[in-house]
Amino acid sequence: MNQLKNELIVLSRHPDGEVTTEDFQLQENRVEELKEGEFLVENRWLSIDPYTRPRLNRNTSFVDPIKLGEVIQGETVGEVISSKNSDFKSGDLIFSFSGWQKYWVGNEKSFATSRLPSTELSPTVFLGIVGTPGRAAYFGLNKIAKPVPGETLVVSAASGAVGSAVGQLGKMAGCRVVGIAGSDHKCRYVVEELGFDQCINYKKDDLNIALSDACPNGIDIYFENVGGRVSLFVAKFLNEGARVPICGNVSNYNKGYDVDVSAPSKFFSSLPNAPLCRFFLVTEWYKDYAEAEGWLFNAVQQGDLKYRETITYGLENAPQAFIDLLKGEHFGKQIVRV
Repeated sequence: MNQLKNELIVLSRHPDGEVTTEDFQLQENRVEELKEGEFLVENRWLSIDPYTRPRLNRNTSFVDPIKLGEVIQGETVGEVISSKNSDFKSGDLIFSFSGWQKYWVGNEKSFATSRLPSTELSPTVFLGIVGTPGRAAYFGLNKIAKPVPGETLVVSAASGAVGSAVGQLGKMAGCRVVGIAGSDHKCRYVVEELGFDQCINYKKDDLNIALSDACPNGIDIYFENVGGRVSLFVAKFLNEGARVPICGNVSNYNKGYDVDVSAPSKFFSSLPNAPLCRFFLVTEWYKDYAEAEGWLFNAVQQGDLKYRETITYGLENAPQAFIDLLKGEHFGKQIVRV
């Protein structure tokens, strides 16, 4: 094992505004011999997520920043290839938060590390629809929004990993679901394949007219993934008693300074007849992960929840995949095949 060379991507500089590939560096280090209780995992799949962007700044207010020279953090699925831990055997598929690297050494104390269940589904579902994006949709909608049949739910970034799940869950709850996405192609997918009632192309459509037409009875739930301009228009149509779970503020992530995650909450709270709104982190319901994952897993297996993935090949291409994600050039869940 001491001959193995690990490849990892580290932060080489804090981005000044939009992220570039020069903000990252591919490095190598040696994989150390295992100690008792440890196991070695070779990562197969890497999740690329927008929430990583604020952590690249020098300072962040709601999460710890990634320091220069540190591996970029992210969720992974890999295979145990050597073990001195009786609970983790060679051949086991492992979910973990091991970051942008090919190999990593874990033990029983490794954060959020678990063996994956046996399934004919692709292991990538545990980074997407059955992973953090799916859990964010499940908890944000069920714990905060609490949909009622007949209500109107609007979802921004509707074709993304979180938004696509939110819309489908909303339909299951009996809501009229309207998506907002960035292209006609994405809008067609959201309506024709995911079953949304309607979808608005925010880059082309007049949002005032489109929202008025799509939501004749106003908006009862707005699932916020993007912030910025879209929120300003949605706010005009919120009904009294509306709920706004705030999962992301991606339109402001590339500003190059600390992202104020409370900004959407402050905006919606300042409105006349302000909706119930709050920013949430999926880890708030960590103790309920098993419940959410079990429900999502069964729904995907039964074909009740659909998903799409954008796969980029090669760890060295993870920075570009991340940049594409922030620009909305992906479709569904962005994943790197390590």
